[in-house]
Amino acid sequence: MAYQHDGQNSDEYTIATPENITFGYEVAGIGSRFIGALIDTLIIGVLLLLANLLVAVFLATVTDDSGVIGNFEDDPGWLVGLGIALYTLLQFALIWGYYILFELGWHGQTPGKRLAGTRVVRLDGSGVGFLEVTIRNLVRIVDFLPFAYALGFVIMFLNRNAQRLGDFAAGTLVIRQQREIRLDQLGRSSQRPFPSTAAGGSSDAAPPMPNIRRLTADEYQLICDLLDRQARALLPPDMVPRVALALAARLGAPPPGTTGRDYQRFLEQIVETYRNSSGD
Repeated sequence: MAYQHDGQNSDEYTIATPENITFGYEVAGIGSRFIGALIDTLIIGVLLLLANLLVAVFLATVTDDSGVIGNFEDDPGWLVGLGIALYTLLQFALIWGYYILFELGWHGQTPGKRLAGTRVVRLDGSGVGFLEVTIRNLVRIVDFLPFAYALGFVIMFLNRNAQRLGDFAAGTLVIRQQREIRLDQLGRSSQRPFPSTAAGGSSDAAPPMPNIRRLTADEYQLICDLLDRQARALLPPDMVPRVALALAARLGAPPPGTTGRDYQRFLEQIVETYRNSSGD
């Protein structure tokens, strides 16, 4: 599997599979990544402020007006030590655990990334796992040097895929979030699934599918689930093309194209045709 940067579109990262299938992602720019990082930083700041208040309240409850622990001589001072230890642990968990937990639980997104419309994926286009998420976020402290992600922004400026050191170490990439596909809306868009062209271009007409009745209800649901997972970057990049080519042969339809978007549109057209033939 080969990776390359599209020379015609500086914002697109393409993956060429051994089957000569091209799968493209729109790389997240520095601007959108900055917005996402700013939102996450603000959220963490608010959480740290709340942690400070909790510790202040705790210390106030175990000290008297003179600052002495407790109201009697033998009251142990380990409560303050415990409070400080818990505060330190809470700070560590908020600063480091925030990114790791969200990127794992939200499939490569944090609240900031979700609002900015970005997502972290592996270089092969599949979803990130625990190892990748942990590595890229532990290296974040290096990207932050000497302050405010200065080194990270310089590195992102110097490489065409806007990767910081954490991305290089983990083998990850931040992409623009693809349009979410709701299962109850598949096939009901008023737009044509294939672009129109003049002579010498691609056809505006949808590919003929005279054998759509060969598609079973289970296969239809499988396509819907596949498109939904693909929209959330939970599939390897060659899965959609392989399914599309197999269905084209099964339904007697022309090959859907050569790019990842062509195969996705082809599957969406199958969903639309199936629903129309079923009177849905």
